[in-house]
Amino acid sequence: MLTAENNDLLHQFVFKGLDNQAANNVAIRFDGKGGLAYQVVGRYFVPWTEKPAKDALSIDIAYDRTRLTQDDVARATATVKNNLPKVANMVMIDLGIPPGFDLLSEDLQAMLEKTAGQKGGRLEKFSLTSTQAILYFDSIGAGSTVKVNFRLRAKYPIRARTLQSRVYEYYDPEVNSIARPVRMEVSKR
Repeated sequence: MLTAENNDLLHQFVFKGLDNQAANNVAIRFDGKGGLAYQVVGRYFVPWTEKPAKDALSIDIAYDRTRLTQDDVARATATVKNNLPKVANMVMIDLGIPPGFDLLSEDLQAMLEKTAGQKGGRLEKFSLTSTQAILYFDSIGAGSTVKVNFRLRAKYPIRARTLQSRVYEYYDPEVNSIARPVRMEVSKR
């Protein structure tokens, strides 16, 4: 219940036990003078085993191996496809760097130089953080595919899932897709 004493706080209400297979009604009632600002949010999860409906953009990350020894290098390929009937402009790819790995930037630098003169599928620039590589593409043509090859060096023994990798349009981030996480295992040398 909201009162004059607690109306400046953020209140969240979670409705547990609702039937997710049926329609549910939520009612908000206001008694008194003034107005009340509110927001209703829903969240759901789709198991990775279920293939989502065809996304406008799609991304898949394939690794040449997922079991490594410390200091080994794994090769990976990010395959991004524009499933739209039009050009996707200013496409961003966030490549999640798995915990315990370093992304070797030489491959991205080589792609930057190789695609410099292209119209469409041109890597404009990239930046690295400890958890991701952010790639900026000029555009991806209708029905076209872009492949990004990169390498990861295992720094220390660890068992972890890869961090989120996704593709989206910079000016329309709702046009996006997320790659399925992969389990990586690094043993001691």
